[in-house]
Amino acid sequence: MRTILVTGGAGYIGSHAVRRLLEKGYNVVIIDNLSRGNEQSLPKDIPFYQIDISDKKQVTEILKKHQIDAVMHFA
Repeated sequence: MRTILVTGGAGYIGSHAVRRLLEKGYNVVIIDNLSRGNEQSLPKDIPFYQIDISDKKQVTEILKKHQIDAVMHFA
């Protein structure tokens, strides 16, 4: 199954997208700096990184580590 990176995945819209992707059987990875998001809204069994998307080095490492197929940007 494909792996989707969701930026802003702890926010209102992002967290709903995460739930829907999981329902459809996708693997999901979340990046959120929690400036507006809520960590309690995230499923506990998926990878979550509390970083800012402007950190190119960390984002690149996450893309490679999880072999991301697509990105949904809500940040």
